[in-house]
Amino acid sequence: MADNKKDVLFKVVATILFGTYTMACGYLFYMQAAAANNQYFESDLPAHLHMAEEGWGYSLTAFFYRVASMLPLYHVIVAIVLALFAGGTMVATYWIFRNEVFAGLKLRGADWSALCSAVAVNIVMPCFIKAVHYQRYVGYQSPSIWHNSTYTVMKFFALLTIAYYLRFAKNYKEKVQLKDWILFTVFLTLSTATKTSFLLVFAPAALIGLFFDLYRRVPVKRILLFASSVLPSLAIVVFQELVLFGEETGNGIAVEFGYNVYLRAERPYFTMILSALFPVLVFCFNIVPVIKKTLENLKKKEYIVHTPFFLAWCMWGFGALQLLFLKETGSRALDGNFTWGYDICLFVLFIVSLVYFLDNLRSTSFLAGKYIPHVLYASVLGAVFGYHLYCGLIFFIRLLFGVTYFMQA
Repeated sequence: MADNKKDVLFKVVATILFGTYTMACGYLFYMQAAAANNQYFESDLPAHLHMAEEGWGYSLTAFFYRVASMLPLYHVIVAIVLALFAGGTMVATYWIFRNEVFAGLKLRGADWSALCSAVAVNIVMPCFIKAVHYQRYVGYQSPSIWHNSTYTVMKFFALLTIAYYLRFAKNYKEKVQLKDWILFTVFLTLSTATKTSFLLVFAPAALIGLFFDLYRRVPVKRILLFASSVLPSLAIVVFQELVLFGEETGNGIAVEFGYNVYLRAERPYFTMILSALFPVLVFCFNIVPVIKKTLENLKKKEYIVHTPFFLAWCMWGFGALQLLFLKETGSRALDGNFTWGYDICLFVLFIVSLVYFLDNLRSTSFLAGKYIPHVLYASVLGAVFGYHLYCGLIFFIRLLFGVTYFMQA
């Protein structure tokens, strides 16, 4: 009887948390869609809606906006759908934490850990320090973004893409799970159709994984089957690049080191560190044991247990290279669009890093099992993560009051 009461209590709390966040996002997105100007509830949404209404657009969201514009309560429909994607991402994150979706990575213990973690990683933002940069978001990079609707939708599909990629990659040496491959391909295609940014950081990292699979003696036919999942997405990329960077547009892509990070930040190297401070600290404490275990896996030609760790950091590496070296030219030069891929990498990093952090806390062998280092680790990294969360909560609440996302301290 006591267990039933606890289960009911958990479901009530989870419903309240997920529902409150979804409804808050719905209100925010409606106010953004209906905003008469950018003084209050500033976002990219009005511009995206206008372009779709004019018949111009290249993404899945533009197609949806065009259809929705022909319906009554246009802005309400748009807000509800975007809110469902935002809330759905939080629910999907909980599912990942609770069910070992990340190929064995799981928050051990009760549902409560998974619930709190899912809510937190969908709100965390950069550690804001006014002396480094005076704005809370602009000038930093953030896993949590509420002013760009295409990022909101892409985030949902990207998370499920990674989940099914890891499920398929873990088992396909012995047996091809066709269902997982199909879902992986569908979600990858949908995320690319929404915003190509995710594919540009995910595909190179996944390609490295295929070379490891080749070394593990996964049959070549299965590797080619895995690789074929990217073909629909590549076709979409070609189409979108023609729309965005065709000769008549005057837009292009150039190489210029630091352009994106110096565009709105005076000290970009510090803001980049503060944007990913918690994952960086977790990386420092885990990289040695991760490498040791990985070498053991490779020696035995087994599946790499820490695949999620390497995937997340490889994606981050490719995202950082694009952020640091590439820029758009023409009318899109000031948009900083090579930031989006890096931002989605941060979201994945926070998820994986939180699992490793909590797993370390439960491990009796971590830091040689010594009590004081264990307490210091928990206190310092817990405080850092808490500050990431605090900064996200402050930012999100202020957005709900109409404050611009260019907000200062």
